[in-house]
Amino acid sequence: MSTHGDVAARALAQRGRALILLAAILWSLAGVFIKFLDLHPLAIVMYRSFFASLVFLPFLKRSDLRLSAPVWVSVLTYTAAISAFVSANKLTTAANAIVLQYTAPVFVYLFSWWVLGEKISKLNGAALAIAMIGVAIIALDSAGEPQMIGVLLALLSGVLFAAFMLNLQRTGDISPVYLTWMNNLVCALLLLPFVTGNLAITIDQIAILAVMGAVQLGLPYFLFSKGLRFISLQEASLIALIEPVLNPLWVALVVGEIPATATLVGGGMILLGLGVRYVWPLLKPQSP
Repeated sequence: MSTHGDVAARALAQRGRALILLAAILWSLAGVFIKFLDLHPLAIVMYRSFFASLVFLPFLKRSDLRLSAPVWVSVLTYTAAISAFVSANKLTTAANAIVLQYTAPVFVYLFSWWVLGEKISKLNGAALAIAMIGVAIIALDSAGEPQMIGVLLALLSGVLFAAFMLNLQRTGDISPVYLTWMNNLVCALLLLPFVTGNLAITIDQIAILAVMGAVQLGLPYFLFSKGLRFISLQEASLIALIEPVLNPLWVALVVGEIPATATLVGGGMILLGLGVRYVWPLLKPQSP
């Protein structure tokens, strides 16, 4: 018989899953926005992070302000990961960039095992293996293409994003609002010296970048940080695998950039992996 504590724990876990899912859906809009911006990749990252920091500024509390090693690791891995990802989007297709970034769950699991000593459950391991087969199908289809630099940057963004997610587990006592604001403010400041010759933008570009900063970047990172307080990083990384499926879909619908067959097959494998993790337990009989 379930106790009140069990019901409350399940409710919190469901809340965490919903927050991570919403974050992944918002992240998946990146490809569409980036394709509409004829700007230097680092200028896109800098402006987007600047606008994201403005969104969270009114919600800061003086008591939240602090500096620590986890905060600085968060800032540096965040800046490096999104810079590599946006650059990859400019040098290869949106589909290739996003699915290769999603080698991140592999590194999350491996780093969790090697560094944190966490065990990988059989169900999570099976789901991850199926999903990563999908990522491998897409990556192998891109091997030897002229966009190899973009492919390598996308893979690098996966490693960096895994490091960012792992570090989030060390920030449980830090306000998600403050952490999201700090990540984006310092990211903008760090990149500013590298884009001083590429700062000219139009009114339309300002509007796109402002929406990106608020809705596509700042809000989902805040939601992801909140969601990790209720579910494990391993589970969160699996839910977030919906992003590489949706990202090329939005780009195909809005921009007309049609994913390759390998991308469609690989995306199907990713969805199958998610199904193994979340549908299979529902089919098993519950103990009384």
